[in-house]
Amino acid sequence: MPLYLQETYGVETHVYSDDRHDKSYIPSVKPYLWMRYLQEDPSRENETYFYLDSDVLLREIPKVKPTKNKWIASACESYLSVDYIDSKDTSLLEDMCNAIDVNPEVIHKNNPIGGAQWAIKHPTLEYWEKVYHDSITLYKLLDKSNTDIQKWTAEMWAQLWNVYHFGKDVKVTEEMNFSWPTDPVEKYAETKIFHNAGVVDDHQNLFFKGKYVNQTPFKDSFEHVNQDKASYEYVKAIREVRNMAKSAKYLSNENWRDLDDDKEYEKDKPWPRPVNKKVSQERIDELLSSKNKAGRPMIKKVEE
Repeated sequence: MPLYLQETYGVETHVYSDDRHDKSYIPSVKPYLWMRYLQEDPSRENETYFYLDSDVLLREIPKVKPTKNKWIASACESYLSVDYIDSKDTSLLEDMCNAIDVNPEVIHKNNPIGGAQWAIKHPTLEYWEKVYHDSITLYKLLDKSNTDIQKWTAEMWAQLWNVYHFGKDVKVTEEMNFSWPTDPVEKYAETKIFHNAGVVDDHQNLFFKGKYVNQTPFKDSFEHVNQDKASYEYVKAIREVRNMAKSAKYLSNENWRDLDDDKEYEKDKPWPRPVNKKVSQERIDELLSSKNKAGRPMIKKVEE
């Protein structure tokens, strides 16, 4: 799949073995992968990144410019703030900070609420290593606490609080506001980011991503999805991708490699990739005929 994405869409992909020392907390894989990415090439610490989960739609790219000492994030006050933690147990925040060697006074003073989607500049291996280990520590602490705190977000606190631990600041801005599947569909149009999270089962008339761990959603109709909810915009995006695949005008006659774009093509699969890629008519005519290096037609036109 990574190679397919790379060849089909011209994107950069990286694959790492999961050698985490503790896999009990699934989200710890996120800072772990950052560690591996920066270990592979230390010069990557000098770059700027837009960091988000895979269950996100960008209606429009937010216009934000993080600096080395001030990163930018979405506002997640309802489930990351000091008030939220204190509402569960007034001593919990100090316990959390002490467990990961973060100054609780700094957290109380700044009351940071940034998370979910980030724009960061010059992230360091040292930072992500600490976030990785701290996320597991916090999860285990919260799991043992006699509270109903949302322990699954331990990694979000580890990431957020360690920004301050390393002497940086976090800014939240309306540019990074986002909508949820459960929001009215109008909220989708008012924000640039849609985060497809929070739907816990397949009985809410919303798109439930948990159904597609081992299968794709492209064959389902989604007629049950409420069109008044932002979740419907995700369904529309799925249909758009599905229709792109259906709109192929040419199919490969055999398994071959197109030397022009250096991609492998399988027999009876669409050419080119992506199917809406601009290709000159001269190149199309060449591949439809025998007037190419192979000396035979490499593609055929799809009958309409």
